[in-house]
Amino acid sequence: MIKQTCALTFALALTLTVGGANAFSLGDAAKLTSAVAVPGSSAAQSAELVNKLSALNVSPEQAVGGTSALLNLAKNQLPGTDYSQLLSSVPALADLSSGGLGSQVGAVSGLLGKSNPLGGGSAQDNMQSLGDVGNAFSRLGMDAGMISQFAPVLLEFIGNQGVGQPLLGTLTSLWSGQPAS
Repeated sequence: MIKQTCALTFALALTLTVGGANAFSLGDAAKLTSAVAVPGSSAAQSAELVNKLSALNVSPEQAVGGTSALLNLAKNQLPGTDYSQLLSSVPALADLSSGGLGSQVGAVSGLLGKSNPLGGGSAQDNMQSLGDVGNAFSRLGMDAGMISQFAPVLLEFIGNQGVGQPLLGTLTSLWSGQPAS
């Protein structure tokens, strides 16, 4: 029900803003979603994470796109059961992954006459390494070095949602490019 509410909210925001102006952004959708999100819901937690990432001086669209790129790398590199555990432990991440607002990065970019910053086709297919994530960050208008700023914010958020070792350590290694210790 909450996912349907988020999708409906996003669709309503898109309908209301695209017809009147090309000034629509994922930031506008995130603000609208957070305004109607139930406190403690995955939508509210997604908005909280986007706000934390925005403190890195990135736009909400960049925050969602960068998070989606990192999550898609995790989806491709973690065993399926670990990735499923991550999404079930932190439902807000599903909202920001390729199936949630992350997929809207490409859709909104297309409506605004821009290419999909996460690459053509399925974003999951493109994120096989940190180099691929760095390319996605670059297409989003961020330096690839921003990965090292995003990762600690995401890891802290994930840890605060109750995800512990060894999954948190595996994500740390994956997103830092360092072998697990």
